[in-house]
Amino acid sequence: MLTVRQCMIGETAWFRGLEGEYHYMGESHGAGDVVRLVFEEAGRPVALMTWAAACYCLKARDERIGWNPAMRARRLKLVVNNRRYTELVPKGTRPNLASQVLGMAVRELPAIWERQWGYRPLLAETFCDIERSAGTCYRAAGWEEVGKTRGFSRVGHARDFYIPNGRPKVLYMKPFRKDAWDLAVSNDLPPECEAAAHAKADGVLPCSPSQVESLHWELCHVKDPRGRNRTFHVGTLLALFTMGVAAGAKDLKEAHAFAGRLTDAQLRDLGCPRRKDALGREVAGEYARPSYNALYTLLRHRDKAGRYDFDVADYAARLSAWMTAQAGRLPRHLAADGKFVSEVVGLVSVVDAESGELVAVAPASKKEGLKGRCEYPVLRRTLAGMDLSGAIVSTDALSCQDDTAHTVLANGGDYVLQVKKNQKGLLKQCGELSRIRPLVGAFKKKS
Repeated sequence: MLTVRQCMIGETAWFRGLEGEYHYMGESHGAGDVVRLVFEEAGRPVALMTWAAACYCLKARDERIGWNPAMRARRLKLVVNNRRYTELVPKGTRPNLASQVLGMAVRELPAIWERQWGYRPLLAETFCDIERSAGTCYRAAGWEEVGKTRGFSRVGHARDFYIPNGRPKVLYMKPFRKDAWDLAVSNDLPPECEAAAHAKADGVLPCSPSQVESLHWELCHVKDPRGRNRTFHVGTLLALFTMGVAAGAKDLKEAHAFAGRLTDAQLRDLGCPRRKDALGREVAGEYARPSYNALYTLLRHRDKAGRYDFDVADYAARLSAWMTAQAGRLPRHLAADGKFVSEVVGLVSVVDAESGELVAVAPASKKEGLKGRCEYPVLRRTLAGMDLSGAIVSTDALSCQDDTAHTVLANGGDYVLQVKKNQKGLLKQCGELSRIRPLVGAFKKKS
């Protein structure tokens, strides 16, 4: 009978020695979180597997999951890499061993990983060398061929430095649970996965360099309420703020921290000026980062009468125009919500729930602000101006209203609205319907 156990600390040298002896690539050097598995029959080891952190950037994998660069940076730990699979028995003496080992690993690894590292991964990845293996055992075990690599290796710890290795490989992936593909891009993760999904997206922009440049140019046209004595242009500050929010920042403090982690090349693309030394001379190749006060002063600028005069509507219009120009097609699932910074800068956003990319924004006051300008009516007007054909729009309980539903349906979409206990009649209807068609915290209608 085949069993699996985790390699103990005192067995690491023995484990790596066997890998070096039996695997054509030698022993593995897994980075980050690592788990080594020993598969045994009748107390005798017959196979070894080394699992470690996923590869930093794989175009085929990221497209299959639906990750943009920022989402990949935050959620990369949800994918683990099968670095080595090593059989310790002579070839042909143990039929179907590979498929049995792979099947058992997919079943048992998540629990072992959680005990070791405090979270459960969602997806597994591995590579097969085209010149040495056809990947038959992975396909037989239900792994999906996602694509082929271009034959490059990452050098050391450099994030974006790769050299050609002349050995393209086939990438295979396998979910650890049936809903893993959906959960990998979901806004809400199960508790056992949450600990792996809060890594900082250090130095990772959610858009390509050309898109960043075009965004900066568009936002340069937003009216600047500040005086002429300023270091950072309005387009630069707004582009930094926008990229920070798109990368997951929940407030101005996090957006500023995001800007502080960008590289000089990224700061240059966002229009930042060159950094100056103590004598006021420009430092070659280095660019200045805005202070928190620089962002705060722009977004909360007051005129001589003490009124806030940053034109949020102009900012939202420019941002929406840019996003419209970037959109290749309408997303399948749109999530709508409102975000507010110090109750002054409020934006209602419609987001592609699969990629995390913004689709439309509109200015709003705080949730219970001025008539016609708070989150609910602004969202309704925003949706009314969109083509929602083929889209599913989801909102929180604040927008669970007849007007929202009718607006989405009138523009060709479907909707999923969150229902809370304060809507007793509707909640009762959901409960009655759930006896016929199960619903989980939401009510969907298409007529």
